[in-house]
Amino acid sequence: MKYNMSKIMRRAWELVKKMGMTISEGLKKAWKEAKGMAVEMKNVIVEHFESYNERRYSTPWVCLMNNGKYDFSRKIGTYTADKGYEGDLIVYAPVVGQVYGYGQKDYRGCNTIKSFVKWTGSEFVACDNMGN
Repeated sequence: MKYNMSKIMRRAWELVKKMGMTISEGLKKAWKEAKGMAVEMKNVIVEHFESYNERRYSTPWVCLMNNGKYDFSRKIGTYTADKGYEGDLIVYAPVVGQVYGYGQKDYRGCNTIKSFVKWTGSEFVACDNMGN
């Protein structure tokens, strides 16, 4: 299992600044969180969306990808804000190696977003619809 050292250090310094911990305490807690996250990962942010015109754009969506095709048969995530407001697109309990599709429709057709990511166990990485 690979860990993102940069994220661990950033989290440690965040704990030092916000919680008043020493750097040693912050690092221990950041490492514990990183190791625990790989085991019991819950809602994970796929993408952050700024506020948008709800008459022009749809609510951001996320779905599973099966053999390169969109699979909307199960609800696997949600958008955390109301229509038109800034929020995060999340996936509930992502599965290692699973490819997810997400996006936002532009009803005028010029700026529709369609993207694909694969869950590595610690983060989402960009890929194509087949996971390559």
